Amino acid sequence: MNTSVNRIYHEFFVNSSSLGATIPHVNYYKLSPANSKALLLLKSFTTLKANWDSYGAEVPSDKAIQKASTFILRLSNTGIDVYFVAPSPNGDILIEIKQGSSSLEFEFTSDESDSVVASQFKRVITEAELNETTLIAYLKWLICPYGNCPPDLR
Repeated sequence: MNTSVNRIYHEFFVNSSSLGATIPHVNYYKLSPANSKALLLLKSFTTLKANWDSYGAEVPSDKAIQKASTFILRLSNTGIDVYFVAPSPNGDILIEIKQGSSSLEFEFTSDESDSVVASQFKRVITEAELNETTLIAYLKWLICPYGNCPPDLR
């Protein structure tokens, strides 16, 4: 069984009214070793049982795992590597990315209360509810604070 995620793809469908049919489109992601490892680790969280930390931890939710996986694929498109990924005791997923002495920690939940925390020199600077606007702003702060952002962050 091949468990490699080095060339992962996402298939989606678009309804083309001019053709009167549904046409599949496939996006291919070239994953770095760090992001491949993070995705495999995320997949392993699906096998955790209740009380996995022996302190009453909840099983990571399928929705949190899916959102975190999608996020890692999105990071791959901009060349950003995941530094750390872990389940939290309340069923959420934590993902950290770093650049020098700065980092962003993302928390993906089973509902819509995802969040992001920005730290510099191991001190929390700010935190926010995660949405498209805060995601782009925080990634720009970390990856390209002086401009020259990847195309997906412009």
